[in-house]
Amino acid sequence: MKFRPLIALIAVLSLASPTLAQSLPSYTAETVQTTPDQPDRSGIITKSGNFLRLEFTQDAQQIIQILRPTEGITYVLFPASSSYIEQRGPKQPEEFAGSYSPPCPTESEENGLICSRLGLEVYQSIPVERWHIGADGDPSQMLILWDPERKRALRQEMSNGTLVQMTFLGMQEVDSREAEHWVTEISRQGVATLRNEWWYDFELKLVLRETLPDGTHRHLQNITVGPVDPSQFTVPDGWQRVDAPVQPPQE
Repeated sequence: MKFRPLIALIAVLSLASPTLAQSLPSYTAETVQTTPDQPDRSGIITKSGNFLRLEFTQDAQQIIQILRPTEGITYVLFPASSSYIEQRGPKQPEEFAGSYSPPCPTESEENGLICSRLGLEVYQSIPVERWHIGADGDPSQMLILWDPERKRALRQEMSNGTLVQMTFLGMQEVDSREAEHWVTEISRQGVATLRNEWWYDFELKLVLRETLPDGTHRHLQNITVGPVDPSQFTVPDGWQRVDAPVQPPQE
């Protein structure tokens, strides 16, 4: 069994892992996803400081994910059985939680990925960084324009001719919040251009709404900004810790 958040709105289209900055406002919101010919899916996202909580249903089972990145801990809770799984990984240094984030993950060099910062420029009136990303001996290379504020690539030029570029269209109100309206176009010679739209809340550093080329629509609603009860990010007393299921080997 794999545990996936229902709607990864906090990191949509980004090349880097989401940074859960302490300085950002705390909030709770409902997530909704509609896909043609499939039942709607919904859940709840809650964030406070560096901690994130995702509530959703997967395979008819209610699941809660609690992410505590500065501790390197993720809890997966199963309310039906009052049980949970504890997963541990690298800790995100707290002093960097709200600071600059490069486009490549910190472990990229260990995986053979080389990320080179080439300089600064302005793209659609936004200061961006030009990066080259690739690996020795791999023909797949990429040039990107990285927006460190939104923590996403606003333009990607790939060695196979694929071009991904984002265009800012203006400000719009989404669920009573001011949001940046963007369009993303993915083009490649001989293939029809794919287009999706997204609405970004700069204050919350969060995508509030998104439409995908396949007709999928994702959005947040009933957004409440304000303090969150710390108990939302802990395992309830008396719950049983269980081992994670063993994944079958890949053939």
